[in-house]
Formats: sequence, C-alpha cells, structure tokens
Amino acid sequence: MSEFEDDLRSALRREEPPTGFSGRVLARTRQRTAPHRMGWIAAIAACLLLSVGGFEYRQYEGRKAKKELLLALDIAGSKLNMAQKKVSDLSQRTIHE
Repeated sequence: MSEFEDDLRSALRREEPPTGFSGRVLARTRQRTAPHRMGWIAAIAACLLLSVGGFEYRQYEGRKAKKELLLALDIAGSKLNMAQKKVSDLSQRTIHE
C-alpha cells in the first residue's frame, strides 16, 4: 500500500468519543432550544404583521380607487349635463324659429 492510503486509514480509523461527550452535546442542544423558539415566535409575529399590513394596504387602495371612481363619475355627470343643456338649447332654438 502507498503512504497516502496508510495516512488515510489512520485518519479514518474508529475512535471512542471522550468521556462525557454525549452529555455535553445534549446540554448544548437544550441551551439552544429557547432561542430557537424565540426565532419561531419572531417569524410568526413577522408573518402576522405582514398579513395585517397587506390587508390594510388593500383597504387603502380600495378607498383610493373608490374616490377616483366617484370623481370620474362626477366629471362624466357634469359633462353629460352640459351636453344635455346644449341639446336642449338647440331644440328650443329650432322650435322658436
């Protein structure tokens, strides 16, 4: 065998973990549980805020569209009134002539 293969075998040979290794790993996972929950709570809160914000924005856009529609209808109504008055004036002239 080559020297490389010998080095590889020695590097990959099975070794027993040091005493107390599993206890230290478990202790670290318990310590990280609380911040992990806080992350979930923060993510849920962010989703709720975005949902409420999106809903409010749609409400705002709806109110804005309603105002624009009412303005357009008001303008169209006044233009129709002007046209109707001109037609009425023209028909009054033709009757009197």
